Amino acid sequence: MRNMFKTLAASALIASAAAFAHAADAIDEVPAAPESQDTVDVTGGWEGAYIGGKLTEQRGTVKDGKNYNANGLGGGIYGGYNLQNGKIVYGAETDLNYSGIDSEARGVKTKQELNGSLRGRIGYDLDPVLVYGTAGIAATKLKAEDSTSSDSNTLVGLAVGAGVEGKITDSIVARGEYRFTDYQSQTFNLNSGAPDRGLKEHSLSLGLGVRF
Repeated sequence: MRNMFKTLAASALIASAAAFAHAADAIDEVPAAPESQDTVDVTGGWEGAYIGGKLTEQRGTVKDGKNYNANGLGGGIYGGYNLQNGKIVYGAETDLNYSGIDSEARGVKTKQELNGSLRGRIGYDLDPVLVYGTAGIAATKLKAEDSTSSDSNTLVGLAVGAGVEGKITDSIVARGEYRFTDYQSQTFNLNSGAPDRGLKEHSLSLGLGVRF
């Protein structure tokens, strides 16, 4: 009986070892999973040209020895081109606007009319949202008039700002932007005097654009 028990135990042990070895061989023979052929698109598709329109609220000061508040509403058009490298989006943009900003002090009314800018932009893609900063040169036509005369000058300055764009569809993009512009002073020759006038303005704009 004892010898039979030993024989059965040895047989079971040999059978178990053989089964384990066969299972190990089967595991070794399982083919490796094929490497994924999918590539991750790290860009959000911001590259290309775009144009749009915007409405703007402006709050600023006219510099005429003293600072006088100058507020108004305006609107304009903008356009530019984006390049994209990974998550970084960069390019150039220009805009042309008409402003209702004006100020009146000491019998002289000062009004901003056409204005525009040429700026660089750099942003970060949080697809479907783009956050960006912008800076460049700006120019505006400023008109001053008293009761008997008027004079206009073109003022040039620097503009800096930041904004956010969001895709409504693949081609329609909404944006909000803040910008600060500091224009140089120019001399305005009026019958009431010939003071130097400049303009600083803060603007908030909402726009809607089309990408190509």
